[in-house]
Amino acid sequence: MMANERPKTYQEWLKQAEDLDRKEGKLQWRQDDRSDLYHSILIREHLEIMRKLRQANEAKKLIDVILESLSRHSYELNNPQLYSQARSGTKYLIGDYLQEIETSINYICETEIENFSDNDKLQLFTEGNRVHGKTVLILSGGAALGIYHIGVTKALHDEKLLPSIISGASMGSVVAAAVCTRTDKELHTLFSDLDQLHKVAIRMYPLWDMLRKGGIMDPEQLKEHIYNNVLDLTFLEAYQKTGRVLNISVSATRKRQKPKVLNYLSAPNVLIRNSALASCAIPGIFPPVSLQAKNQQGEVVPYMESEKWIDGSVHLDVPMRRIMRLHNVSRSIVSQANPHVLPFVPEQNHGGFWYFLSDLAFSTIQFQALKFMDVALRLSEKMPWLSIVDKIRALMEQEYRGDINISYPMDIKAFTQLMANPDPNEFEDYIRKGQLATWPKIAFIKDQLRLNQILESCIAKLQRTKKGNAKTNKVYSIFERSNYSI
Repeated sequence: MMANERPKTYQEWLKQAEDLDRKEGKLQWRQDDRSDLYHSILIREHLEIMRKLRQANEAKKLIDVILESLSRHSYELNNPQLYSQARSGTKYLIGDYLQEIETSINYICETEIENFSDNDKLQLFTEGNRVHGKTVLILSGGAALGIYHIGVTKALHDEKLLPSIISGASMGSVVAAAVCTRTDKELHTLFSDLDQLHKVAIRMYPLWDMLRKGGIMDPEQLKEHIYNNVLDLTFLEAYQKTGRVLNISVSATRKRQKPKVLNYLSAPNVLIRNSALASCAIPGIFPPVSLQAKNQQGEVVPYMESEKWIDGSVHLDVPMRRIMRLHNVSRSIVSQANPHVLPFVPEQNHGGFWYFLSDLAFSTIQFQALKFMDVALRLSEKMPWLSIVDKIRALMEQEYRGDINISYPMDIKAFTQLMANPDPNEFEDYIRKGQLATWPKIAFIKDQLRLNQILESCIAKLQRTKKGNAKTNKVYSIFERSNYSI
């Protein structure tokens, strides 16, 4: 369907998806409220109660119903199986329910409620947003295949669904850094003309230089690529400029040094460009990198001077636990382009017996392989050349799946493109593949982000009102003091 007719926008893709769903009878599934996957009767009941309370101006009762309803239904509405039956979306009832939640929250935000001040509303929405948690977009490695992440981020940005928290490792760190150092306006300009991107990241050394320098690729070419595409900011400066939280994974070269997730909290003054370069330092391909930071005088100085860092994908391709702890994240979108990972990341979890068997088989193989690696690691204490086992084990024990997975459509040809600069047609093809892989997930992502977006919108409105009132009060106090002095 999509490959032949090549839709250029999500709206074109959605129209084709709805046409196919109609022909295959899947729109009937969307129209039918019933399903074992969620409590349709209770959701319908809550929807009607909220509507009636809102129309009757019963705001306090409405607040209680919203809180109870969300606590009952949030988990079941996060089920990916509800979004795997039809291409164009889930049950229409779920859409109606979420729309009523949005309308009701807006009503509470904008309506004067007796004995319930704007400060009370602000506290309610802030706490609700904290409890609901945020969503992170995680961009994996993948060498040249990681260009695919540009298409993923573009598709999300075009639909105003790009999360404010983004993490990247290896090539994913370059895309994440390019996105998070730009404001929405700058990002729109970039996505409108991707030809302005620097596209030559790889230059292979002549054989004699490989032997002399201990690497296959020229790190200066990679550095030129990153420094042309990523703006020159620290993690804190990027956060202050854009409001986006950038996270970059780097792995340690020393065995007993832990990998790090760099962001404006853990490494505020560290330079982003240099961090992305370190996260791309594939062992044996590019040399390890020393991180750099700005001191209080704005001078560039070494950061953890005695340490060197390599490819973030080795230990933290998808650093979910650390990001959850640092940024109050409860849901993840993972864009995966690492070829060694993709066979183990199912396109969609349809559940059922065969999915269970395949997941069980992979878990068993993974467990046994890790046990074998543990034995090899004990040997590596006495045989340093076996230390490569530590890195292989780190790759195997990671969790590469998120709540929503957007996976590169791997084929045999892709393996030949891993370490090659794309020509213009190949570059465009990577972007297209990223968009086409993201569009089927848009409906799910939109519903996952919806509550956060409406709560954050109301919080911003109330904060603006609070600041406006504070300014007004300040003016009146000056005026009164002035009169008194007269």
